[in-house]
Amino acid sequence: MKLQVALSHAKNPDICGGYWIEPTDSPKRKLVDVKSIEEASSVCREYLESNGLGGGNWTGGKVYQVSGSKKTQIARISYNGRAWDNNDNEITF
Repeated sequence: MKLQVALSHAKNPDICGGYWIEPTDSPKRKLVDVKSIEEASSVCREYLESNGLGGGNWTGGKVYQVSGSKKTQIARISYNGRAWDNNDNEITF
């Protein structure tokens, strides 16, 4: 099963200028291949930390199962690294 996680961010209207520090990564959404939801969580946390992003900046975290050209969202990763299924039930790992 191939998985991908979306990484993206946006300006936070609660912060003057939108960011605590200027992020190094573009806010444009990018998809990263991962092997598990646990790895997706780690990738998201690394992205957030390396870009100095707060909860109000986080717009990524959707986890997709990929089959050919079809992508189906199966989970999401919240700012704190927790994983949730499509019914908002926490996924533990």
